[in-house]
Amino acid sequence: MAKTFVCALLAQAVLDKKINLDDDIRKYLPGGYSNLQYRGHGIRVKHLANHTSALPKTFRSLPTKVVDSLRGLTIPEQVDYLGKYSRDDLLDDLRKVKPDTVPGTKFSYNSTAVMVLIALLESSYKDSYEHLISAYMKGNLGMHYTTPYLDESQINDVVQGHDNKGQPVPFANLSGFYFGPTMNSTINDMLIYIEANLKLNDRALGLTHQLTYGKDDGFGMGLGWMINRDERGVRYFYHDGNTKIGYNTLCVLYPTDDYGIVIMVNDTIDQLKVSELDNDIRHQLLLYDRRQVQPSSSAETKD
Repeated sequence: MAKTFVCALLAQAVLDKKINLDDDIRKYLPGGYSNLQYRGHGIRVKHLANHTSALPKTFRSLPTKVVDSLRGLTIPEQVDYLGKYSRDDLLDDLRKVKPDTVPGTKFSYNSTAVMVLIALLESSYKDSYEHLISAYMKGNLGMHYTTPYLDESQINDVVQGHDNKGQPVPFANLSGFYFGPTMNSTINDMLIYIEANLKLNDRALGLTHQLTYGKDDGFGMGLGWMINRDERGVRYFYHDGNTKIGYNTLCVLYPTDDYGIVIMVNDTIDQLKVSELDNDIRHQLLLYDRRQVQPSSSAETKD
C-alpha cells in the first residue's frame, strides 16, 4: 500500500520534470553501475515502479549466524538492527547485483526495487523522502495524519497490533532502507486518498493510473497500483500492505462505480481473508445498486 504513495511522488517528480519514466536509472545514480543491464537493456525508472526491474528481491543476504541471533531479539530490537541499513548501503549493494532477464518484460513483486526508487527521488529533489512525501500529501491532497514514521506522541495513539496468533505486537517504525516502504495513516486520511484517486483532480494521481505493464483487458500495473478487471469487465485498481508485525491493509478503487474500499486490520491475518472481505463488501454494494434500479413489484400498471 505504501508503494502507491511512493509512486504518487514519482508521478509528481515527472510533472516537476525532475525524472523521466523512460530514463535509464543510471542517469540518477552516482556513476558507474555497468552491472545494471541485461544484454544491453538497462533498467528504466518505470520498471522500479511496476515491479519489472528484474532485480533480485534482496540485495544483501544475512549470514546464518546473524539470522539466528536476530531470532533471539524482540521485534523492536530486530527492527532497530535492520533499520541501520542505510541509503548508502543500498546503493553500494546495488553495484553487486544485476537483472536476470530483460527489464520491463516480467512482473516480479520487489520491495527493494522501490527503495531504489526512493533513493532516486531523494537525489532528484535533494531532500529526504520523509519530507518530500509528507509535503506532497499535506499540500496536494490535504492528508495531515499520514506519515512514514511516527514520533513518540503519535505512537501512543496507534491501535494495538497483533500477530497471527492474536498476541499483542509492539509498534515499530520501519526506518532505513532494508525494509520496503512504509506508511502510517488514519481511516479519515485514507478516505481522502480514495476520493482523490477517484476524482483525479491531482494530475500526479492520474499518472499513476496509466498502464505501464501488462494488458488492458487483464492484469496490469500502473505506477504502484495493480490493475485488473472484475467479472463485469470493469477496471479496478488495488494494493495491499502487510507489515507482518501487527497490521494488514487493502485499498481497492472502482472508478467506474465511483467508490473505493479501504480495509485496515490490526492483526497479521492472511491477506486472502482481507481480500475476501473486500469481495463481500463489493458484492453487497452491487446487490444494493441492482435493487435501487429495479421497478417496484407493487407499482400500478395502466393500459
